[in-house]
Amino acid sequence: MSITGKVYSAIIFDVDDTLIDTSKSYDVAIKKTVKNYTGIEIVDQQINLVRSAGIAYEVNNDWNVTWLLIQLVKKFPKEQWQTILPAKKISEIDSQIAEYIKIKEFFQDIYLGKPHFNGQGLIDTSEKPIYSATFFPELQNRGIEMAVVTSRPTEEALYTLQHNHLLDNFIREDLVISVGSKNADGKLIAEKPSPEPILECLYRMQSKSAVYIGNSTSDYIAARDAGIDFIQVGTSQINIKDDVHYIKLDNVNDILIN
Repeated sequence: MSITGKVYSAIIFDVDDTLIDTSKSYDVAIKKTVKNYTGIEIVDQQINLVRSAGIAYEVNNDWNVTWLLIQLVKKFPKEQWQTILPAKKISEIDSQIAEYIKIKEFFQDIYLGKPHFNGQGLIDTSEKPIYSATFFPELQNRGIEMAVVTSRPTEEALYTLQHNHLLDNFIREDLVISVGSKNADGKLIAEKPSPEPILECLYRMQSKSAVYIGNSTSDYIAARDAGIDFIQVGTSQINIKDDVHYIKLDNVNDILIN
């Protein structure tokens, strides 16, 4: 299919805020967790700042976003956050320490429910598709091969795709690359912004003409370093200058009208 004058035979999708609106799930879980550990209520602009300026901390992972926000609230005036993050004045995140594990568990109980996947977590009650009802059938009718590269853990990624009737109907399970996915050698595939998950997906598809659609700086870097075009959807701030492989659209549905 042609998108803004370029022709593709395959599309690789990010999930969060690309296919699924997570503003009332992940973002709410972040806010509630930060408040629990600091007593402070944060706002959307602060979450977006960490996601855009904290790229060195692997902020495609919202546990890391939450951890960083807690450290910022505790240690720095908010006026300094813009310079603190890129300067890496916060120590590297260690996901194995007790404090991080407790923060992650609190976050997961809000997001997945307690016990997990009990139908009452934000993953069930607060996430809605961004794409239209005819979006995937139309892509399928055009003969487009579809895949997913996401920073969701595998169990959550497959659960969401199954819940929205995308898995197997439009996207094969082996073409879902998520946190915890392994390559043919049994080695864990790195997270974005590494290009590794996109390269693995391209290898599995054997596609010579694919585009990656996402919404964040990490998504852009992963696509760029994998050597394929990137389409940004949504309103995140990505500072890109004169890249012929970058396309900006308002909404994922807009790829059908270009």
